[in-house]
Amino acid sequence: MSLTVEKALQIEIFKECRLLTGPAGLQNEILWVNILEILDDLRHIEPGEFLITTAHGFNVESLENQKIMADLFASKRLGAMAIQTGHYLKEIPSAFVQFLKDNSIPLIQIPPEVSFKNLTRALMNELMAVDREEHSVQSGRKDRTYDERFISQLEAMKSLWRQIVEHDSPELFHMEIERMNVNPENPIMVLMLTACKDDRESEYMSAEKNYQLMREAEIKAAKFLKSQSIPFMVGPKDDSLVLLIQPGESKLTSPDEFLIAKMLYDNLKNLAPDCTIRFGQSNIHKSYKDLKQAQGEAAKAQLAAQLELLDYTNMVSFRAMNLYRLIMDIDNMDMLKGIFQETVEPLLHYDQRSGGGLLQTLRVYLQYCSLKKASEALYVHRHTLRYRLKQIEELTGFNPLLPNDHLQLNIGLHIYYYLKALNLLT
Repeated sequence: MSLTVEKALQIEIFKECRLLTGPAGLQNEILWVNILEILDDLRHIEPGEFLITTAHGFNVESLENQKIMADLFASKRLGAMAIQTGHYLKEIPSAFVQFLKDNSIPLIQIPPEVSFKNLTRALMNELMAVDREEHSVQSGRKDRTYDERFISQLEAMKSLWRQIVEHDSPELFHMEIERMNVNPENPIMVLMLTACKDDRESEYMSAEKNYQLMREAEIKAAKFLKSQSIPFMVGPKDDSLVLLIQPGESKLTSPDEFLIAKMLYDNLKNLAPDCTIRFGQSNIHKSYKDLKQAQGEAAKAQLAAQLELLDYTNMVSFRAMNLYRLIMDIDNMDMLKGIFQETVEPLLHYDQRSGGGLLQTLRVYLQYCSLKKASEALYVHRHTLRYRLKQIEELTGFNPLLPNDHLQLNIGLHIYYYLKALNLLT
């Protein structure tokens, strides 16, 4: 049994959507669901994906680019594509519809009122039901024996992990590490992941459900890494799953640590329909002897992802944390609150009183450090932006156009988002 596009379109939520390509490709099998807000990097499209997008960045003027995209989807054996109109794309070009139809790729139009989350949840529920049915049919003794052996190996890894992390001399475990097919002399990185409920107002996930979810993630991640010939170990850390990876040993064409982490994230991000998986990634370290430091970096990056500090990114690398690497090491909350009060708190009060957007203006300007680019991003004239920056200077005493003041405001803004995420501003 498999989930075809035709069966998927019979799900209740798709009754509000419109199939544009007719019967072409309706028997395509759906193996995965992928959401892309921006149609920029399409290299990681996988066979059988059901791609859902708002088509931000879609070039409606260029027939050539549309054909190239359709040909790429065909070469990747995309299962189906669904575009939500009304946000970035008012109407799907008829030529693009025809290109996909010619390649037997169903194209579905999603109205703006239909939720991506609900679409994804409905599809993932169907896929999980198919997986459970196939597993029950194909759970012969041979498969059970393999799984038991695989689980036993993972348990041995976790036991060794605890010993290395707790011991003062990790180099003593050289031979044990080699037995896990990890080269003790080669560089490592660490990934830490956890699951968060999508509904922030509901109760936290029960300990039993979190354990089951992390267990499933552990097995799925281990099987993926093994299939790619990437040396790895798994380890426990509170309610999270931790993975040691040696990206330089990968058989991938480009053994880039960010590519491996992204592929792993893509394999796990839809593990449970009502949960979000959040990743933290350490820097690359010389060998497994730096495991403690790498695990600490991954934990900090994972917390940054969980607090949604970096523009709501679910996958955060320690390298990309910038100022948060310093701020999150400061235990003195009174000092952080003092810096916030001396820098951007007046802007917060002004926005609350007037309904203005000085905090947003500051954030965008600090991001681009360019009047032209910031005004374009804010959809305002440069004179309007200059006026707002002058208001910021009058309220805070810091001029965003001056390097030293720019730094002070940037630190204050990062501290504001950090304290806000921790609910420490009340």
